[in-house]
Amino acid sequence: MFIMHMPESFKIGDSADCRINGEPTRLTWRDKNTLVIGENDARTIVTTHIENGLRCFICGDADNTRYGVEHVPGGEGFIVFAKPDNKR
Repeated sequence: MFIMHMPESFKIGDSADCRINGEPTRLTWRDKNTLVIGENDARTIVTTHIENGLRCFICGDADNTRYGVEHVPGGEGFIVFAKPDNKR
């Protein structure tokens, strides 16, 4: 699972230099469902939301693992609750 915060102004099609685990890289929001780290590490976006001027991206693993997401009733939050059975 990969979580990254970018400015709220970061939109589909944008790229920006950033640091991940202290290392410089480039992040690209390729399309509605894909965030790309560096040249070719494409991650499936599980969800994205804006809070306090930052857009939070929650993405799958590098192997494109898909996670289940449960939205919390009455709130704007969510919880990641499971990996697929074949990944446990």
